[in-house]
Amino acid sequence: MFTVGVEEEFLLFDPGGQVAPVAAEVVRRGEGRVEPRFMAYQVGTSTRPCARLAELRAELVRQRTLAREAAEQAGARLVSVGLPPFRTGPARQVRADRRCLELARRFPGAADAGGACACRVHVAIPDPQLRIQVLARIRSWLATLLVLSVNSPICDGVDTGWHSHRYRSQLHWPTFRPPAAWTRPERYEQAVRSLVRCGAALDRAGVYLLARLPARYPTIEVRVADAALTVDDALLLAASVRALAWALADDALRGRPITPASHARIRAGLLSAAQHGAYPPNQRRRDGGMPSLTATHSRLLAKIWPALEEFGDVAEVTSGLIRLSRRGTGADRQRAMWARAADPAGFVGLLADAVVPQRQPAYTARRDGRVG
Repeated sequence: MFTVGVEEEFLLFDPGGQVAPVAAEVVRRGEGRVEPRFMAYQVGTSTRPCARLAELRAELVRQRTLAREAAEQAGARLVSVGLPPFRTGPARQVRADRRCLELARRFPGAADAGGACACRVHVAIPDPQLRIQVLARIRSWLATLLVLSVNSPICDGVDTGWHSHRYRSQLHWPTFRPPAAWTRPERYEQAVRSLVRCGAALDRAGVYLLARLPARYPTIEVRVADAALTVDDALLLAASVRALAWALADDALRGRPITPASHARIRAGLLSAAQHGAYPPNQRRRDGGMPSLTATHSRLLAKIWPALEEFGDVAEVTSGLIRLSRRGTGADRQRAMWARAADPAGFVGLLADAVVPQRQPAYTARRDGRVG
């Protein structure tokens, strides 16, 4: 229970910095560990379920290294960002797969905004009733998780002004939205069947809720996050989602009421997170600097602290949150790379260099969010 796994999606670029539709060759060279995705210039990987963060880190590094090597053998660079930073060419380059082509035909507006990449976290919760309780309770935390993961400011060769332009672009999918606060698994299944029946989704797998219950695994799947720029970013997200799932399950088992949150309020929070990232205007210091931890980070840390202690993850997560506040989110670091790069090829090179990690200095924080 509460093992954690991660699905990652990546973009492929040619040496000149344009998307490279060579996913089929990369998958072939990936030894069964690299998977195709919606576009012909996208691939994905999946870790096994892990009980400890050290195992998950090793899995992420292994999968990214294998995918990067397969891409290089196909003459491409592997990059982990939420959206292609440059135009993707005619016909959107949808993968030549029956399901993908039908999705593009049925939802052309969404397909036009294709090429989006996510980092999806699965947390194992075997009991179906507890899973649905956690799903209902995690709704009000989705914006917080998006704040941690924003990583798509550049699109069509310009800085969009958004921290997660991926979130904005994916709103073209009819089911790209927060889940409802269902109280029983049967209600969830009824809602999924209804979405497919009315044409809002092609099939069950095409119900793109920002958090959902997969058909194949006894997990809650959190899908709100942009692709993670680095392994450290992916690990921080996964650890935070797992700890949050544990904390929310504990709330449910103790009979604590769900924090009221309207659908409109949740969506407004998500839009703010996508537009402003970790530092909305009302949280910026008067001197222009940033606080050591944002109010959002501190609120999350206070909620998940008992779970972090339970899993032995306090040091990893607090260090990750402080590193994020000092070095910036993926979107902040992308913008810094964008400013440094002389041309598209240079920008893609900087992004590709971030895929396999170099360990950063460790920091610590107390439960109240202050740096220690």
